[in-house]
Amino acid sequence: MNDESDELDLVLGKNAVLAYLQKQAQVSQDRGREAATIHKIFIADGMRPDGRIDAIKRAAKQERVAVVVVDRRRLDKMVTSLPGAENHHQGIIAQMSQVAPLQLSEFLLDLKESSTKDSKTTNPLVVICDQIEDPHNLGAIIRVAASAGAKAILLPERRSAGVTWAVAKSSAGASAVLPVVAIANVVRSLEKLKEAGFWIAGLSADAKQTHFEVDLKRPLAVVIGNEGYGLTRLVSENCDLHLRIPMLGQTESLNASVAAGIVLYEFVRQNFSK
Repeated sequence: MNDESDELDLVLGKNAVLAYLQKQAQVSQDRGREAATIHKIFIADGMRPDGRIDAIKRAAKQERVAVVVVDRRRLDKMVTSLPGAENHHQGIIAQMSQVAPLQLSEFLLDLKESSTKDSKTTNPLVVICDQIEDPHNLGAIIRVAASAGAKAILLPERRSAGVTWAVAKSSAGASAVLPVVAIANVVRSLEKLKEAGFWIAGLSADAKQTHFEVDLKRPLAVVIGNEGYGLTRLVSENCDLHLRIPMLGQTESLNASVAAGIVLYEFVRQNFSK
């Protein structure tokens, strides 16, 4: 693998690189499933002492990943083919292999097996992105979903941002730890989730009930719609619940990732508060 790898081979930024290294260290506990593997890490010469850099070096040594100190201009050159990445590598870039994301049937089987083994399993939460196109929005949604304890994020294979360098960095490394499930057809995937016991909740500004008024103490799949026009018609029609975030000021709508955070943490409140 050379230094001029495309965006699918690169992870940028301290948090993202550290998260992927930590995930790599856990691979042996993941039923032997193949995972993305970091092969080499490039660090800019003259980097100031930093706790995250130290942690990266320790983890890289443990995983036997080569760490190479290079001129910062070399890092800039590595990301010239990635629009907007020039000022975002923070002096560190990791090269890694990629693997296919989980399929929905595989994820549901894993979830069923883990629930069988754990008698204290709580209601599972998953997040579905319905044509989220902004990578920074997607990264932020992944970050809040991981923080709220979601089991996975489901991404359509078409008309959706993929897990690129920008998503990995915006998620602060959460994309390394939250399973990504690729779905070819959103509506069919909703049907499969329902068959597995999930209720489907879509965020909609026109919903009659707010997210405070709906009982979320159930296996829940939350659908986040497009940044501009919200949920697509067929997806909305296949939701069991429609949730509205009350808007008390003059702002008409919220950023998709902010809306996701508000609703996901209402799920957390209802399911985990004493």
